[in-house]
Amino acid sequence: MADREWPRTSCLRPPGPGNQYQHIRIDPGGKAQLGDTYILHAPQIKDQLFVGREDELARLHKWLSPSTEQQNVVAISGLGGMGKTQLGLHFARQHHQRYSAVIWLNASSEVTLKAAYVSLAQCIRRHNKQSELGQGNGEEMNEEQAIRLVQQWLSQAKNKMWLLIFDNYDDPRLPGIRSSSTGYDIRTFFPYATQGSILITTRSSRITFANSLRLKKFDDLNQSLAVLTRPSGRQAQEDIHARKLAERFDGLPLALATAGDYISQTADSFGDYLEMYDQSWKELAENSDGLIEYDDRTLYSTWNLSLKQVAAQDPEAAELVRLMGYLGNADLWFELFQKGAESAPDWFCNITKSKVRFNKAIGILHGYSLIEAVPGQVVAGHYSLHICVHDWILEYLIDRFDAALFSLATHCIAQNIAWESMPEFWLVNGRLNHHALRIGHCQRREGFDWNVIDMDDVYRIGYLNTLMGRLKEAEAMYIRALEGYEKAWGAEHTSTLDTVNNLGLLYADQGKMVEAEEMYIRALEGYEKAWGAEHTSTLDTVNNLGLLYANQGKIVEAEEMYIRALKGKEKAWGAEHTSTLNTVNNLGLLYKD
Repeated sequence: MADREWPRTSCLRPPGPGNQYQHIRIDPGGKAQLGDTYILHAPQIKDQLFVGREDELARLHKWLSPSTEQQNVVAISGLGGMGKTQLGLHFARQHHQRYSAVIWLNASSEVTLKAAYVSLAQCIRRHNKQSELGQGNGEEMNEEQAIRLVQQWLSQAKNKMWLLIFDNYDDPRLPGIRSSSTGYDIRTFFPYATQGSILITTRSSRITFANSLRLKKFDDLNQSLAVLTRPSGRQAQEDIHARKLAERFDGLPLALATAGDYISQTADSFGDYLEMYDQSWKELAENSDGLIEYDDRTLYSTWNLSLKQVAAQDPEAAELVRLMGYLGNADLWFELFQKGAESAPDWFCNITKSKVRFNKAIGILHGYSLIEAVPGQVVAGHYSLHICVHDWILEYLIDRFDAALFSLATHCIAQNIAWESMPEFWLVNGRLNHHALRIGHCQRREGFDWNVIDMDDVYRIGYLNTLMGRLKEAEAMYIRALEGYEKAWGAEHTSTLDTVNNLGLLYADQGKMVEAEEMYIRALEGYEKAWGAEHTSTLDTVNNLGLLYANQGKIVEAEEMYIRALKGKEKAWGAEHTSTLNTVNNLGLLYKD
């Protein structure tokens, strides 16, 4: 249910299926007179495809009451594909009898809106030959004359009950909004008198002169299934694959309608479509026809317009969107980016130099609904992208794999990873988990060469994977880091030895006792040489060897390691340090067994 750019239509076009068009005439008092038909210049979208939105319709009914003495202005905003046009049209169909006229205008650009005003002005003249407004009938009007005539008609003292709908006003040029070269201020088209009702559909949430109705995704899975069912002609409610597809698209009407339409034209199942979407996104995009109802704005291109408007206001914010394609789609926060700014490109250093600057960029993205603030969470100040927008960024916006952005995303994650001694250890790393999963997904998808990534970052990602129980992925990361450290620093460098020790821990967790012992002994010998026999890193590895021997049933060897570790830690940390007490506990368990 995306927004659509509608061509200018004739004022006297006969009714089509599901749509009707009115002839407008003005009585001597200036009041618009209507017959049984309604909605001038409305798009041809079948109303039976409309689903839900009861709360939003109730708010529109309240805010656009034609009985008030003041002008009512409402802006429906939201992400492209959320169904703003459909909501406005459904409301007009439901409540047209409350208004003396309902007029639909294509506001996608100043050019299209001026053309719509010319068409409307000609219609007004033609049907009011005997009134002042009909003077000059048959003569050509320029755009400015047409706009003034329409404004004059809408401002008539007895003509207050109309509803004017400006559809797809997506490029506003208003105070505080730097628009592209085609942007304009829609208020210059409003009538002179503050009367009547005005409804605007827009991707921008920054239309401050209107009551704001921000359209969100469907939260009710049954509504998503209904959107799949109606265009596809198949029953989705009890189909397990349809439910998985609905969950995957997370309540985005355009994605659901696109899937339903595709399935209606093929013998493919809901499960087949989901598999194609996940595995062959680009091919599916290239071979899918756009929906008739949505003109040339498809699921695969609808957000290009929003990003264009973002880039016109803040090019660095647009680049930030591309970076987000290599991160997880949920839980994005300032520090996640800021800690990765060291040695980063200039645009990234600038956008993360302060929270004020970052919030400015985020505010623009939020204004076009490309990201959403996530309220009510344990940690405040974090944002998310809709999963379909996230797919679009990686599959479409980033046309070719961008190694520099991928490296930057990896660095941001790695620099936020918390070690066990740090506060909120599990909370911080838990927040990073799905970002690390995205990195793994991108690497598998592109076959990326990890040698261009900083080895410290690779090591940290391996550590995070270990914490999250992804041992196979952690092993691959540690081996990559080890190879990098050996090449850069040599086999006996402490960074190399730390990786060797962690590989030992990983192998022990996997039950690979021989490989674990080999790693521990190599790390121990290296630490003794680099730091000495009583250094804490050395003693940690001694303790690890004790655990390994105990698990293998080598009681004597285990006891020897534990006692050595205990003596060293008592000397280094004291008898009551937690590390010392952990070794005491290990000894106690050994003796108990």
